[in-house]
Amino acid sequence: MFGNRLRTLRTSRRLSRQTLAETMGVSITTIYKWENGFAQPNIQAMGKLADLFGVTMDELCDYHPTTYPEQDARLEENLAVMTRAFRQLRPEEREKYMAVGRALFAHAFEEQEPAPVPKEVRDEPCRVEPGEVPQ
Repeated sequence: MFGNRLRTLRTSRRLSRQTLAETMGVSITTIYKWENGFAQPNIQAMGKLADLFGVTMDELCDYHPTTYPEQDARLEENLAVMTRAFRQLRPEEREKYMAVGRALFAHAFEEQEPAPVPKEVRDEPCRVEPGEVPQ
């Protein structure tokens, strides 16, 4: 994937491995390893390659995200249900749920240590039963 794309970009611009290696500040062996899948460049080198060839990093990696229409539709439906439920909450309840959401997302994406969930949120029972759709 990446190696083939790198080779294609390099040869389409009539660059030799030697010239690319000199431009990147690496050895010709490193370029060979990248193109043949024996090694991968670090994120800084990927950025430099993308800039050099005038492509995004996704294009450099020949990445094409797959879409799943059924999952997208289900996600939209679930978001609508959650939005209706959220709008029915009192402002102080909204803040509690937002604190929980921020903690979950911080943990999921490892942005930071998850924020502690306030005790009153942990101890408070859920007002919406599973499977119940708020109006």
